[in-house]
Amino acid sequence: MKKIFYLIISFILISCASKKNDNEFEKIIFHTSECFGTCPEYHLEINQKKEVKLYVEKAYEKRKIDTLKMGYYKGKLDDKTYIEFIDLIKKIDLEKSGIIEPKREPNTIILSEGSQLSIILYIKKQRKPMIYIYPAGHWEKLMAFVYKIGKSESLTKTTEKLEIESFN
Repeated sequence: MKKIFYLIISFILISCASKKNDNEFEKIIFHTSECFGTCPEYHLEINQKKEVKLYVEKAYEKRKIDTLKMGYYKGKLDDKTYIEFIDLIKKIDLEKSGIIEPKREPNTIILSEGSQLSIILYIKKQRKPMIYIYPAGHWEKLMAFVYKIGKSESLTKTTEKLEIESFN
């Protein structure tokens, strides 16, 4: 009888702890920058209610600007996509993440052929800004996920101007 009691208590404690971790994520904001090519420029926000706000500043189709895809979109992530997103977020090392720029000489600029990824993560009641000039590895996967959401047909174009927090 004691074993069953301890088993039930353990199960309750574990399930309460896992719910607490899920609630630590509040929202995330992504900004992708222009590049010397045809990189789309996205400004995207996802919150813990799975709600998505997207502003497509620039989009391309066959290397030409596509004004039909540009504008504001809103929608909601399905459960499968949200779980995939949370799994990506869980892999972020908050202690080591931050604003990472390549070393450069004073009074010089960085020329990037690719898009820069800027993220503002609200987690554990903290605002955690991150910039990656050359996203690679996990950050490249996160950027690919942002582009995937941006192309999702589950988002609806709207004439309403949606406010998405800027990085500054």
